[in-house]
Amino acid sequence: MRNLILFLFAIVALSSCNDIQDNSPAFQGEVDNLFFKALDAQVVENEDGTFTIQGISLDETVTLKISSTQSGTYTLGGQSNNFATYEDEAGQVYASNPEGEGTVIVTGDELGSLLSGTFNFTAILSGLDTLAISNGIFFEIPYGVSNEDVAGTFSAEIDGVPFIPFTISAADTGNSIVVIGSANSNSITLGIPVDITSGSYEIPATGFIASYSVDQISEDAEEGTIIIIEHDTTNKTIKGTFSFKTASYIISVGQFNVTYQ
Repeated sequence: MRNLILFLFAIVALSSCNDIQDNSPAFQGEVDNLFFKALDAQVVENEDGTFTIQGISLDETVTLKISSTQSGTYTLGGQSNNFATYEDEAGQVYASNPEGEGTVIVTGDELGSLLSGTFNFTAILSGLDTLAISNGIFFEIPYGVSNEDVAGTFSAEIDGVPFIPFTISAADTGNSIVVIGSANSNSITLGIPVDITSGSYEIPATGFIASYSVDQISEDAEEGTIIIIEHDTTNKTIKGTFSFKTASYIISVGQFNVTYQ
């Protein structure tokens, strides 16, 4: 069966693009007919039971979110809970939902730890541009394993577009707990007093940091809220939500649940 799957993926790759190769694991495709190949890829199970599949290159990121890893077709676009995004080298994020469309097809979930499938979608930078992501393949991408770059879960929306970081870090710096979610050239940074207790806190405020960075250009929060739901100082876990506005961006429906060092 494994040899048959490898053979089928090779046929798809060769027929769609001469540049696409069959690697194990692999995450690749075409962005407006230009070859994209991830240098690293992962599958992460989210707290709500959905799954995020993400491939990252030096300056691009493709993110797929689907409701399950069971074999089948997952429709993108409109109000679907499944969605896909493409982040370009300038940090601009194109999204399949709500104006685009597409599908993610899961073809194999070997031993519940290696995910394979295909994807195609149209992604929109609302009011500005449209991209076609085609001939996408993810093959034997691992999940359900520990990852030193992931301290927990972290997500938000940037101007209404889902933001799902590739790396999540959380650290006690002495006076603050700093949580950072990064997706290629974009990152959200939160700084929270180390002795914080459950409650709602308006920002900006002394002891708090909230910023959004694109290609190393950072903008601090002009107004917003951080809500701490739980903070366990013994086990060094903290959980909360956030939303804030910078000079150029609106960060909404943010949530984090991390263990800090």
